Amino acid sequence: MEKESVARWISVLHRQFQIYLNRELKHYDINSSEYVFLVNLYEKDGISQERLSTNLFINKAATARTIGRLEKLGYVKRTRDPNDSRAYLVTLTAKGLEMRNFIKTKLDYWTQTISSGLTSAEANDLVQKVKKMTMNALAEIKGDE
Repeated sequence: MEKESVARWISVLHRQFQIYLNRELKHYDINSSEYVFLVNLYEKDGISQERLSTNLFINKAATARTIGRLEKLGYVKRTRDPNDSRAYLVTLTAKGLEMRNFIKTKLDYWTQTISSGLTSAEANDLVQKVKKMTMNALAEIKGDE
């Protein structure tokens, strides 16, 4: 019998997560590829676009496009970094901050939904295993750059 592909099931899970987020965030004109920038800013507001790219493992051009769109929608603002005139600092606006609890509630609900039937220990073990796999993937891709 053929071994099941972990990558396939992670891909299916990720796609379902995107569908869920797109549905829940539609009213706010935010999509599943943009919310992650807001979540990162909730953890550390006022960081550079470059730092956001690094934190999220997303290339600089995609980060610039997404931040530009979030800025146009009024969720973030960009200002020149006083310590580096070539860089931009990204900060949340009042509108962006208002989304914090809504997004957190939606992410918590999703986590509860997909973790249904798992013990706390099983869920924690799974997170550690997926993190290890992610680090392996990042190391492999980084070697190509």
